[in-house]
Amino acid sequence: MISLQTYQLRLKAFFEKKSKSESNNLKIYFKGEHGFTQPINIPLNRLIDDIYKCDIESIDVGNLSYVHIKLDGTDVRLKLNYVEVECDENKIFHFPIDRWLHSDGPAQLDVLVNQGPIELDPIYTVIVHTGSISSSTKASIRFALIGTTSSSLPFVLNTTTASSQPTSSKTNFFQPGSKDTFFISPMKSIDIGQLCDVQFWCDTMDQLPYYCESVEVTNNFTNDKYFFLINQWFGPDLEQQVCVPVTNRSQESKVFTISVKTTNISDTNGENILLIQMRFANDKIYEETLNSSETYQIPFQANHIDFFVVSLNDVGNSQIVDAKIYMINKLKEVQWTCSQIEIRDVFYQRTYYYKPRKTLKSHSHKNSSDYVPLEKITSLS
Repeated sequence: MISLQTYQLRLKAFFEKKSKSESNNLKIYFKGEHGFTQPINIPLNRLIDDIYKCDIESIDVGNLSYVHIKLDGTDVRLKLNYVEVECDENKIFHFPIDRWLHSDGPAQLDVLVNQGPIELDPIYTVIVHTGSISSSTKASIRFALIGTTSSSLPFVLNTTTASSQPTSSKTNFFQPGSKDTFFISPMKSIDIGQLCDVQFWCDTMDQLPYYCESVEVTNNFTNDKYFFLINQWFGPDLEQQVCVPVTNRSQESKVFTISVKTTNISDTNGENILLIQMRFANDKIYEETLNSSETYQIPFQANHIDFFVVSLNDVGNSQIVDAKIYMINKLKEVQWTCSQIEIRDVFYQRTYYYKPRKTLKSHSHKNSSDYVPLEKITSLS
């Protein structure tokens, strides 16, 4: 049962630049034995006394251990000397700070009770894999982890929020074919046990479709690793959120994506079927029929990239050794020119690039001797 606790919050601050805007705030929340308190927003124009005091009522999270402080404003600079919280029975939690906060950065701190500001090791590492076929270059992504004992609040994955700290200073996340890594601070989430699902939201600011291939999550405290096969398009008139269970890569069918770029085709009747045969290092050979593109209603049209998703059983961790293709059109002979084919092993994050060694002529029926070998190349042009 949730119980409430009354606290008196005290903080001492000194302004070098006074805040005149009513929208400038100091945001504070605490981490205790049983989770996090609600965020407290203190308008900076109220910090007019040497020591600011206010009474607050919040969820009782037990003994407090950390405080997270963020300056949310413009054209302001202040020095925080300390934050104190007093609760029932005169119990006082003291957080010494003695640091400057700037609206232009640094603008936030994590502070350990009785000790001071610290750099906390991230509790989770999150890697988002964006498919190379994705069109959007301005995707906004947030997600929540769902575990056996609890769930996290949604995290926004970008550089402008306190929810995550990216590995570099780049701001153009979630570009086609990219891998973006984020670190989740223990001030943003507690350890929620074994992960079961991930809730994933995506908005595209440029109104173009975004394709998320997968998400990997590592619990840095236990070194447990989790893989989530998203395999979903997001954007206008498409999904905006999904809930995806953790994927057991050793037991479930292995997922591949295949992107085929057509340069030219002699007939556009839409009756073309492409067969692709893949041979793996474990000597297994799989043949897939590609005729239902996820990107175009009629596949294999000039200057189009068609996207296919296939599932293969009993492949394991084997790599593709070689591949070849064959085109069927039962109505007429068609000449088809393909500039490149990308085969993506989603489970094990391997990418294979190929191009046909010649222009293909379609056949009315399958003949294994007429398959055209694919030439392996280093990357897509």
